[in-house]
Amino acid sequence: MEKRITDIQSQRKNSPRKSIYLDGEFFCSVDGALIIKFGLRIGLSIDEDVLRKIIQEDEILKAKSYAFDLLVRRSYTQKEMYDKLAQRYAEDAISTTMETLERLGYIKDEEYAKNWVESRKRHKPKGKKALRMELMRKGIDKGTISRVLSEIDDSEEFEMAMEVAKKQIKRYKNLEPNVVRRRLYGFLERRGFDYETINDVLRYVMSEE
Repeated sequence: MEKRITDIQSQRKNSPRKSIYLDGEFFCSVDGALIIKFGLRIGLSIDEDVLRKIIQEDEILKAKSYAFDLLVRRSYTQKEMYDKLAQRYAEDAISTTMETLERLGYIKDEEYAKNWVESRKRHKPKGKKALRMELMRKGIDKGTISRVLSEIDDSEEFEMAMEVAKKQIKRYKNLEPNVVRRRLYGFLERRGFDYETINDVLRYVMSEE
């Protein structure tokens, strides 16, 4: 069943969106680019299939615009971006948007993981176990995580654990050595460092006390 476009109005000054009226009643608002693409004009008769296509394409444009707005603020993993889009848009719009972002290089999980690890090293050092869990929660696949974490060798992890231990041990200066050792061990373990690294660090820092 065809309907007739009776009016096309700008929603507000300088807005790219247009309101479409069919048979004298408001039907929907769409991006102005779709008015041009589909050749929409007052007086044009249009069938339901074309109307559905216009609405679908408008949904995709809105999803892409939202995704780009998010990426201006910070980087996202594939899962993080998908979850954000899923709160607002249908699956077709999400999949098309995700394909576009990946093709343009805006979503790169391996690069994201590397940057995350480097940020942790600088601001809040953690062991590989903790980093692995953080990256998994962000939806990065196990293979990518393993490749990124393989770049951290034992000596680097030891240095990070030492940095953490030297800062934390200052809080235990009035405690007995065995209490210091127990608390420091637990703290380093919660930061994701492994058994061997923790013991190596404890031997070093406890000998300095």
